Amino acid sequence: MRIKDKKRFIIACGGLAAILILIIVVLTIGFWHRNEIETAADSAKNSQTPTAQTTMTTKETDTATTTQPAVTEQPAATESKEEIKATTAANTGGTDSITTLVNKNHSISASYVPGDLVTVDLPSTRDTQLRSVAAEGLTKLFAAAEGAGHELYCCSGYRSYETQSELYAWNVDTYGVDGAELVSARPGMSEHQLGLAMDVTSAAAGFDLLESFGSTSEGQFIKENAHKYGFIVRYPQGKTDITGYAYEPWHLRYLGVDVATAIYNSGKTMEEYYGTN
Repeated sequence: MRIKDKKRFIIACGGLAAILILIIVVLTIGFWHRNEIETAADSAKNSQTPTAQTTMTTKETDTATTTQPAVTEQPAATESKEEIKATTAANTGGTDSITTLVNKNHSISASYVPGDLVTVDLPSTRDTQLRSVAAEGLTKLFAAAEGAGHELYCCSGYRSYETQSELYAWNVDTYGVDGAELVSARPGMSEHQLGLAMDVTSAAAGFDLLESFGSTSEGQFIKENAHKYGFIVRYPQGKTDITGYAYEPWHLRYLGVDVATAIYNSGKTMEEYYGTN
């Protein structure tokens, strides 16, 4: 090979070597750059995972907090004077509460029937019912009266809306609307529908519901002792302008011993004690 050709050959080989070296460098840089990208991506993915888990946990906690039912205290069988006055506007705990107020301004549903009615196993002029807690109180009251030498009789306890409708209509036919309003509740406005009221009588009153019952020994015993067993004389004498009804010494309303005693000691009607009409 001539010297001139040899030089050309060497130059050509050097050029090829330089190109190969350049290709190798480019590929190497590309490979490392790709690895760096993948590593960065993996790091970013791993760094995001705790955040996603935290968000899910927080969401689940929020859901649990939202869907968990609120804990409410159940009304006690009897309530203090302050509790009664504070809740009277809302009908004192609902229709099932033994301290609920029912009168001409506070009515109950036509469909309401107490769920714990029992037949009263006491001397009676007819078969009658009360809520179980009231029946227990009345049994104790009758026993105390008998122990004091008095004999009481049940006359009328629970009445359905339909029965009260018939009774009120009869009173309207007999006494007129004005007269009926003094002696009979309109349907839906009777404590008897609550299953917490009992009309009582005695032989001295002819087993009837008469104002004169209040002056009998049985009537006096009721007036002075009914509260000890959870009852009040609901429509006392001289309070017609407040209760809306004539004097009924025979009509007993169960409220529980604490509330009945507090009302008895106050000398007030249920409306006055509750601070409502």
